[in-house]
Amino acid sequence: MYQFKLGPVIVLIKINNMKLRLLLSIFLLTIAQVLTAQDSLKTTYPLVISFQSECCGVPSQTSVRNFIISFKKKYKIKKITANHIGPMGREGEYYLAFGLKELSKKRAKEFIAKIKLIKKLPADKGSFSFNEKMEIDAATFSQRTKSKKEDF
Repeated sequence: MYQFKLGPVIVLIKINNMKLRLLLSIFLLTIAQVLTAQDSLKTTYPLVISFQSECCGVPSQTSVRNFIISFKKKYKIKKITANHIGPMGREGEYYLAFGLKELSKKRAKEFIAKIKLIKKLPADKGSFSFNEKMEIDAATFSQRTKSKKEDF
């Protein structure tokens, strides 16, 4: 006898045939995965840099990129990966979301503390801000928002 809960309803089924039991088990697992799939669209990142426009475009990544290159060289790190998520708005706003899995906890804390000291270049328009432990929900993205890996 199988007993499973489907929302507020408890269903009892008695099945003698092994093939039917297997099929029912697969079916129930598939339904469970679909029902829990919505939570898998949310990801919490240790560090997210938000590039924002203030009328005429976003700032360049140059200062951020230069910091990451020098940090990698100093600690002999092969690469640091971020997810480039955007566009988030009409003027090219986007996120650089860092998982920092390549770094130890100590190095990740140091990376976050030091990168937050970066300022944008004087000629750049727009601004960027730093968000720690930010949850990003892909279900809220517009149709044109894409996420792609960017290696530094």
